[in-house]
Amino acid sequence: MSLELRSVNYPRRISLMRNNKSRLSGFTLWEVLVVLFLMGVLLTSFTPYYSSASKHVRLQMNRANIQRIEGAAQLYKIDVGTYPHSVTDLVYSQKGMSDWQGPYLNEIPSNPFNSEQSYQLDSSGRVNNSSAN
Repeated sequence: MSLELRSVNYPRRISLMRNNKSRLSGFTLWEVLVVLFLMGVLLTSFTPYYSSASKHVRLQMNRANIQRIEGAAQLYKIDVGTYPHSVTDLVYSQKGMSDWQGPYLNEIPSNPFNSEQSYQLDSSGRVNNSSAN
């Protein structure tokens, strides 16, 4: 009699386990909404740090560009005798200039704050403050 009960109960246990598995697989809508809400909270809490880091990198890049340009202008003055009129004079030779030993810069640096605005040199070989930011 015990053999018959086991053989009868065994298939019944398998069918109960299958029903529980189908109910437990996957996530409920509430679980998904809670996870999305937590991700949104984390994202909004770290966004200010990202934007300030981006501004810090742009400032450092701008300072490095200014130092490169002013250093190249000093080398230009040593070779030619006068400061260059523009940043393009540091990259490309002007016609009729025999003392030019350049290029003093490989390329014209772009302004990290405004790519449309280029750096301008004054008569003493310094970058103008208006073109720096």
